[in-house]
Amino acid sequence: MQDFLGTFIGKTIKLVLSYRKNGGHALPGLVIERLFPNYVSSMLAQLPEGIVVITGTNGKTTTTKIVAQLLKANGKKVLTNPTGSNLVRGIASSLAQHANIFGRLKYDIAILEVDEATARRLVRLVKPRWVLALNVSRDQLDRYGEVDTIASYIGAAMEAAAEGVVTNARDPHLVRQAEKSNKKTYYFGAATRLSNFFPSDYELAAVDASKAAALKPLKTDVELSRFNGQKVEYNIGGKKYAATLQLSGQHNFLNGAAAFALCRRLLPGVKPEELIGELAKVSLAFGRGEKYRLKNGTEVELVLVKNPASFTQALLSYGREDTNLMIAINDNIADGRDVSWLWDVDFSPLKGRNIKVTSGKRAADMALRLSYDGIETQSIEPKLRAALNTLSDNTGRKVVLSTYTAMLQLYRYLNKRAEKIS
Repeated sequence: MQDFLGTFIGKTIKLVLSYRKNGGHALPGLVIERLFPNYVSSMLAQLPEGIVVITGTNGKTTTTKIVAQLLKANGKKVLTNPTGSNLVRGIASSLAQHANIFGRLKYDIAILEVDEATARRLVRLVKPRWVLALNVSRDQLDRYGEVDTIASYIGAAMEAAAEGVVTNARDPHLVRQAEKSNKKTYYFGAATRLSNFFPSDYELAAVDASKAAALKPLKTDVELSRFNGQKVEYNIGGKKYAATLQLSGQHNFLNGAAAFALCRRLLPGVKPEELIGELAKVSLAFGRGEKYRLKNGTEVELVLVKNPASFTQALLSYGREDTNLMIAINDNIADGRDVSWLWDVDFSPLKGRNIKVTSGKRAADMALRLSYDGIETQSIEPKLRAALNTLSDNTGRKVVLSTYTAMLQLYRYLNKRAEKIS
């Protein structure tokens, strides 16, 4: 009965919210949680192939999308939470919307993006088959605390995995947690020669980086061996597999390796070349490099940044010399009130460059941070639309690096005023 009632209430609230501007994805789930605390576990118990948890600081949304698409291409009916609402209430909302009116889920398996701190709570409600842990780094310290704490939350999820764990061979925090879990573990990662492109939190923090350097070499199930533009190569069991991806950004190439390593466990009968073929078809997730063409013909790329690791990766991927950059920083609750993390970002890819405009609530703070690295900001414009107009007046490639709430504002504006091209 709770499955039916919880679903009915969730669908009703969602319908009401659809008539309101900017209705929240998580509110239906919040109400369901209060009324039916066992709703999520009861609903997920319906799935014959169980659930898989994907967690970590960066890359959850894109990796979840890749895994879901690869499974669907191989005949699986996949339930996921594509909006990125990754707390338990968000998952409850997603379940209510995907169920039929009687509270039944007609899916084979759930691939769930789960917030790091939520992972340990979710696994108390339902036992996952596999846990894919991508990385851990400092993120919203005002909410979560230090990295060791977050790693312990992910470790609790790993310990609950029924079949095993897939994790990052170059992340000392996660390797330690995987070893402590005593679960069968498979690793993904980048080739040693690419390590400078994928610094761990130890290296970004510049504290005890020797721990990362001294990390014993681990055998990887899937290794990103090289990339050039959109062309990538993965090493699987000593054999190289090449592809040209729609995904952009080197961080997404590593996310592809993570998804690939998980899908090898979920689809043991599917050949690597078949999975690579499907990986090449995956497009970018929301806010992860989407491109828009404005009315004046100029193209703008929208990229999410939210902590030192993701910002550093974005600069390495999108900070080329021919790029006009706008950086938009907000400090709303969803972004994290504490923006001191900006001082831990490696801005060296921008040396000798001018930033066209900084924007958002912390536009001035961002310009100040850049000035300490000798990087000049041409314009400081807190209003996002005005800043976007300033950026679009320039010729050449244009990229907006934006925190979460600023990205949502820009996303809504661009979807109304511009043509989405990827």
